[in-house]
Amino acid sequence: MKPFFLTLPDHPFDYTYLMDRLKAYRSPRSKITRMLQQQEIIRVKKGLYVLAPEYGGNIDPLVLSNLIYGPSYVSLESALSYWGMIPERVEEVTCMTNKRNKLFETPVGRFSYHYLNNRIFPIGRKQAYAGNLCFLMASREKALCDKLATLPLTTEQDIAQLLEFDLRVDLEASAEMDCQLLKSIQTCYKNQLVSRFVQWYLQTHSNSSS
Repeated sequence: MKPFFLTLPDHPFDYTYLMDRLKAYRSPRSKITRMLQQQEIIRVKKGLYVLAPEYGGNIDPLVLSNLIYGPSYVSLESALSYWGMIPERVEEVTCMTNKRNKLFETPVGRFSYHYLNNRIFPIGRKQAYAGNLCFLMASREKALCDKLATLPLTTEQDIAQLLEFDLRVDLEASAEMDCQLLKSIQTCYKNQLVSRFVQWYLQTHSNSSS
């Protein structure tokens, strides 16, 4: 017979699921403690677990990010890296949330969540997949606007220079963004730097769809 932990799913699971699976044991909580001590399972945060990777657990940080704190979606540097728009490999998973700012240091990585109001929060998100698991991810357009909205505004900012040299955005990778989505984001964001970027983009990509 397989050890119990090998019968657990490869995707993340919560405390209620685990306790239900352990209901035949005299002391389910003690069993959970032993599995944690023997590193058969990992507690990502209180109430959220995953099977250890050496036993087949899927610990994709992007998938976990939506489960650790939500509602949320992956954005900023993590999304820009995912879409191949910046060269850096991002260690911290950066997300947007319509709840308060939060930072989680976990056994599987660092996750930061940044507040965004409900007016703009739902726009420009999409489902992405890691194997058969899905998570919410900012589109290229939303991720870039989310990042721009975090920056201080100066009157003489040159948008192309800001993108290429300050943010190190690959301008070729951003050449075919959805102009209609950018307009919607601009309307809802009401942020000067986002508006300046969208106007610059529409002017310099006049052959793109509008």
